[in-house]
Amino acid sequence: MPIIELGWLLPSRRELQGWDMSVINRKKSAVPKHVPTKGQAKPRINRTSFKAGMVLELRHRLQLKQADFARLLPVSVRSLATLEGGAPPSEAVARKLVEIHRLTNALAEVIKKDSLGWWLQTPNGAFDGLKPIEVIDRGESDRIWSMIFFLRSGVPA
Repeated sequence: MPIIELGWLLPSRRELQGWDMSVINRKKSAVPKHVPTKGQAKPRINRTSFKAGMVLELRHRLQLKQADFARLLPVSVRSLATLEGGAPPSEAVARKLVEIHRLTNALAEVIKKDSLGWWLQTPNGAFDGLKPIEVIDRGESDRIWSMIFFLRSGVPA
């Protein structure tokens, strides 16, 4: 008689003779391994992956002053200077650095490299008159990601 497990109809034991049973009997988790379940910690950002000078390089790519870049992280100007000197960031700051780095790379695809700093500092009608740096500072970077999506796809907004 066939065995019914989770809605799948499996062949009888007689039909399975000569088959590799380890593949069939293996229990499969309903949750992928990379998704934390209750009680498991979220995957951590590797704080040591930020080499000395990477924070400074990112700030220069964005053409921002220390005070403006520190506001994005959010850290003090003194803490930013320490990070730029090569100190490892805290986990929260590392996450924000990764987010800003990804956003910078995406913006570099749709905005000229030399214009990126100017664009971040200029009020934009698409963001209700806010500067893009203010949009990021408010935690609404999804609005910028949406703009990047439309510019990449060529679909008029």
